[in-house]
Amino acid sequence: MSQEDQQFVSVPVPSQFVTQVYAFLADLAGTATAPSADGGAGPQEDGEWPFVEWSVQDLRTLAADQLYSVQVVTRVLDILAERPGDRFSYTSLVEQLDMDRKRLRGVLSAFTRVVHKHYGRRNWPMSWVEAPSGEADLKSEFFYTTNEVTATRWREARAQG
Repeated sequence: MSQEDQQFVSVPVPSQFVTQVYAFLADLAGTATAPSADGGAGPQEDGEWPFVEWSVQDLRTLAADQLYSVQVVTRVLDILAERPGDRFSYTSLVEQLDMDRKRLRGVLSAFTRVVHKHYGRRNWPMSWVEAPSGEADLKSEFFYTTNEVTATRWREARAQG
């Protein structure tokens, strides 16, 4: 369906959920896309994207991608790969990247679309959990980490890149 054929409806959304709604809409749009350009299988029969291990070649391709959202995520991976297994709070990533909180949230939402469309998978090369925050003005926040295998592959991809 072309954009001209679509009808749009304004829906009030609490501001704290706007980026999550954007990510949800991107996921909906992503499930209707063709298989990824690099041969990824796309969504499975149940509509879920498969879990696919990130190879050195996948990570090298990711590092070379010039999309703004991907370049920010490569900087996040650089940080995480320095200390695999350590959890980095969203707040610390915002500070290290010298980036606005909302902008990073948008970048990460966009990255999910990239992972689906270009890599044919659901998993990122890092993981995250929500946990109580150490920040006085936040009850909880996300903490990001990567494991030793992915960190090693990331460093190898960056060295070859």
